[in-house]
Amino acid sequence: MSFGVGLIGNRAHQMSYGPVLEGHEDCTIVAAAEHNAEKAKPLQERFGVAVSDDYDSVLENSEVDIVSIATDFYLKLPLIRKAVACGKHILVDKPISRTVVEARGIHDVVQGSDIKLVLSYPIRYLAGVAWLIRSLKSGEYANLTSYTHHFVRQFKDSDLMQYVSYPTPLRVNGGGELMNLGSHAVDLAHHLFGLPKRVFAHMENAYWQEYEQFGTEDMTTLVLEYDNLAATIVTGRNKIRGKEGPSVNAVDVTVQGYWMRADLDSAYLNGEKVELETPALDVSESCVWELIDCIQEDRPSVMGVTDGLGVAQITTAAYQSAESGRFMELPLVDENHPGITPEEQVIEGYLD
Repeated sequence: MSFGVGLIGNRAHQMSYGPVLEGHEDCTIVAAAEHNAEKAKPLQERFGVAVSDDYDSVLENSEVDIVSIATDFYLKLPLIRKAVACGKHILVDKPISRTVVEARGIHDVVQGSDIKLVLSYPIRYLAGVAWLIRSLKSGEYANLTSYTHHFVRQFKDSDLMQYVSYPTPLRVNGGGELMNLGSHAVDLAHHLFGLPKRVFAHMENAYWQEYEQFGTEDMTTLVLEYDNLAATIVTGRNKIRGKEGPSVNAVDVTVQGYWMRADLDSAYLNGEKVELETPALDVSESCVWELIDCIQEDRPSVMGVTDGLGVAQITTAAYQSAESGRFMELPLVDENHPGITPEEQVIEGYLD
């Protein structure tokens, strides 16, 4: 089976997933679109296809079977809605939306169709994290009492805007690093434990003036309260001296009789290193192959719209908690994002 691929947008990780799609034996990139001319040029140079400024030209293209969507978050609902209407399968960069209202719209339109959608959360495929997921879901380890995930990128002390796509105004992407890096950590907790009963968040503009000027956070501490567990997430961007430092990405878990730790490519059980299998694919390839397999096997994705909706509910509860200083119960009574006006919980049109 062969697939024509259309690339939509050149934000975030299009330059990660586009080359993987390009290199897949069953895929050929046949179209691309980016409404921002500055971002369209490198897309055309890298993939050698004409880049339209009209996303509909890709979505309505009869040669396109799969679309890879990497845009600002507020654009994802209308693009996914149109992709489903046009019969295109979808790879979409995380998170699925800015708001719960958008996420519900995406969930409902995809769930009622035959379209396969994969929401890219590649850290699930890191060797150490994959081992932790398998271990906790196996039922072998009893009485889990603690879970802490530190996911912090460490950037050198310089102009952040020169080398990352964040930050952006809150109304564009719904927040700061909780929406970006934190989305990965929230997804992992949701994948393991589901929706929590309550959420508490403490957010800060601790290190970066660039975030402060947009009213978004660069660091978040998040507590997810379950029946017998308080899971903690610490996420954001640190500022360090000199050159860029290593990412902090480690999960610590306490279960009866064991301390478990998972990081990028290693895992430990009571301090002893676990022998891990070398993954056959890298993390970006794994997300792409998941979509291809879902289409060919006609099965739902392990990273789909239900996961996206769950992450949106948790992150919105976190922003509500940070504003109020209180725990927020799930399901939320009010699902509106507190930093976005009621009229803009869903946006039609471009913000740039």
